[in-house]
Amino acid sequence: MIETRSRMVSFTKMQGTGNDFVVLDNRSAQLSPDELSACAAAWCPRRYGVGADGLLALDAPKTSAADYRMHYVNADGSRATMCGNGARCLFRFARRAGFQNDPLAFDTDAGLYRATTAPENNPSGVRLFVPDITEVRADVALDRSVPQAVRRLCFAHAGTEHLVAVVDDLDAVPVQKWGRRLRRDPSLAPAGANVNFVELGGEDGLRLRTYEKGVEAETPSCGTGVLAAAETAGRLTGADPETTLRVRTPGGKLAVGRAEGGTLYLQGPAVSVFDGRVERPRDER
Repeated sequence: MIETRSRMVSFTKMQGTGNDFVVLDNRSAQLSPDELSACAAAWCPRRYGVGADGLLALDAPKTSAADYRMHYVNADGSRATMCGNGARCLFRFARRAGFQNDPLAFDTDAGLYRATTAPENNPSGVRLFVPDITEVRADVALDRSVPQAVRRLCFAHAGTEHLVAVVDDLDAVPVQKWGRRLRRDPSLAPAGANVNFVELGGEDGLRLRTYEKGVEAETPSCGTGVLAAAETAGRLTGADPETTLRVRTPGGKLAVGRAEGGTLYLQGPAVSVFDGRVERPRDER
């Protein structure tokens, strides 16, 4: 059988506060969901591929309200419902691809989202409008023991599942060790959860480090983790819900606030790193 598609796929490497992605236009690449998973698993390993926390694909919209559809696949090839840093990067990618509406609306596995250029004088800033976070549990009991340094353990669904672990000394947390164990707690099956370690207070509002499922490692930043941590911190401290909260991650600072009209948003940078071409994975069967 003659293969009509090119084996090479064009992509853009992008990052948002250090959370990095292989981004492609699937309207031309025409990769199936299974192929996208195979591509992520082949391209994302840092010593064997392009290197990324995940793969983003821009596709034709699923609903009439959307300009395009966002597919997000974790580095291990598993599908993810939402990625806050990735959504901002894909907005920037869509702008470069010629999408002009403002804001841009896009379908995800977590529903319809919108994004626009940040209003401040920041050429790389993107404001992602997100649904209110309504699924929050202020106290979570896991089947496995929780480290004593965790003063409080909460859960929030911010487009995907997140544990929020409040600690006094964020720098002392062995994120890889604790995150790997808590992320797969039997009580969280089958989806599991990302694990966010949060230090409250300070001039930056809060500090955050995240262990991401699907990447199975600590990442420099996690957008939905920032949203989950901000929502949880606001409830625990009784902060004014209209106040913009600054969140500092190892990859940089993000902001969570309310736009005019009350819509919740996540704001931060989205940067193109380089463009390239990479070969599709070959079917070894």
